[in-house]
This record gives sequence, structure tokens and C-alpha cells, in this order.
Amino acid sequence: MIQCDDLREHLEGCEDCRLHITVEARLRTQPILEPPKGLVARVLRGLPRAVPLRREILRLAVAASILVALAAGGIFLRPDQNPDYVAEVKPHLTEAWQAVASLVTTLNPLERTEP
Repeated sequence: MIQCDDLREHLEGCEDCRLHITVEARLRTQPILEPPKGLVARVLRGLPRAVPLRREILRLAVAASILVALAAGGIFLRPDQNPDYVAEVKPHLTEAWQAVASLVTTLNPLERTEP
């Protein structure tokens, strides 16, 4: 009983603790509310969708083809070209271009898998 008396004395003199106990008591008497139906579905619909992997690969393939085209243009359109250098680099650029082209054709960008 000594602890109860000490607690009562403290509550009589401490405004913050009285307010805290009053708020807790009121909260415990409040009914527990359920969220509205369909809340989860609405929230999930509002979230941004993840970009499909196929689209990301297509973007990378387009970027790679632009890079190969710029590299080829920079090599073949230089006025001070050395014919031996062009002959040495041309097969590598052709191989890179074919790899990018095959990647783009295997992705079939016209096919849509999104809803």
C-alpha cells in the first residue's frame, strides 16, 4: 500500500503524469476501428509499378546500338583515316552491331506483356 500512496501523492503534484494517465484511460475506452474495405487494394493501385525487365533490357539494347553507331561514325567519318586501321576495326564493329541487333530482335519490342 505504500507504493499506491506514493503514486497518488506524485499524481497530485505532477500535471504531466496526470495528463498521461488520463489520455491512456480514454484511449482504452475507445472502440477499435477496422480499416475501410478495399483500402489495401486502393493503396497498392496508387503505388508506382515496377518497370518490366524486358523493357529495361530493350532500353539497354537501344543505348548500346546508339553507342556502336556513334563509334562507327567516329571511326569511318574521320578525314585522316588510315586504311589499315579501318580494316582492323571494321570486323569488331560489325560483330558488335550484329550482337546488338540480335538482342533487339529476340526481345520483340512490338509484343506487349503489360496489362
